[in-house]
Amino acid sequence: MTTTGSDRPVVAAGVAIVEGDEILLIRRANHPHQGMWAVPGGKVDRGESLAEAATREAREETGLLVKLDEVIWVGESMADDHHLVLIDFLGQAIGGELAPSDDALEARWFGIEEAFELEMPDTMYELLEVLLEIKDEDESDS
Repeated sequence: MTTTGSDRPVVAAGVAIVEGDEILLIRRANHPHQGMWAVPGGKVDRGESLAEAATREAREETGLLVKLDEVIWVGESMADDHHLVLIDFLGQAIGGELAPSDDALEARWFGIEEAFELEMPDTMYELLEVLLEIKDEDESDS
C-alpha cells in the first residue's frame, strides 16, 4: 500500500479473518509497518467499495476468498510519512488456498490471545481487544 505523495488521509479496508479462537495475520512486506503482523488489508481504490477492497486485499495477500460480516473497528494510523483511515471487517474464509503473496511475506493463524505477543502496529492491539470482546459476548449468549 503506497501512501507517499498524498497530502490527505488514505482510506484502507481490512478483514479480521477469524476461525474459532484463531485469527489469520500477514507479515507485511512493504511500508507502512513493514515486517509487522497485521490483518490483510490495503487502500481502497477509486470506485471500489470498502467491502470490495477488503475482500480483494484478503485474496491478494492470502489466496483466500472471504465472506465479510460487519465492520468491527475503525481507527487511524498516523506518522510523519502517512495518515491512514482504517476500516476493518470481521470475516471468515470460504474458499481458496492459503498462500501469502502481494504485500504479505507470511500468512499464519494465531490464537487471538497469542497474537498480543507479536510485533504489530499499535492499531492491531486495539482490533484484537475488540475481537476478545466479541468472543466474550458470544460465549455469554450461549
